[in-house]
Amino acid sequence: MKHICFLSIGSNLGDKILNMHNAISHLSSSFDIIKTSSLYYTESWGYKDDDYINCVLKVKTSLTPLLLLKELINIEKKMGRIENKTNQYQARQIDLDILFYDNIIYDLDTLKIPHPQLYYRNFVLVPFNQIEPSFQCPVTNKTISKLLSECPDESKISIYTH
Repeated sequence: MKHICFLSIGSNLGDKILNMHNAISHLSSSFDIIKTSSLYYTESWGYKDDDYINCVLKVKTSLTPLLLLKELINIEKKMGRIENKTNQYQARQIDLDILFYDNIIYDLDTLKIPHPQLYYRNFVLVPFNQIEPSFQCPVTNKTISKLLSECPDESKISIYTH
């Protein structure tokens, strides 16, 4: 059975644009990519560091949520991401997060779906709104467009242009 998932990608180390394209390439070999937002130039969130490039993808997968997470971690490792042993935010070559998986609510120590921080992050909501503004969150029953309008995040975000 195929499942619809939304993933967030971010990079703020090295060649950020190349990292984003490589991540999308890795993802396209494992999943059917349905939609990809524009790349967005965003301020770091939760700490001060180099700015990020972010985007959101809508994909189809037959993997379970935990196997999907495992595959995303494998892609991050292939791309040189070093495991963060602390709970603090830090710069990263690539970051892949599951935002939604169908309309399920998943709550384990190792994985929470919907992503618990997405409601507070412009760098997720703006690109998400670009590709799927009417998607309804199963927790809040609000559309992405509505969540974006209520988002308290004031960090700057703009479409990346070459």
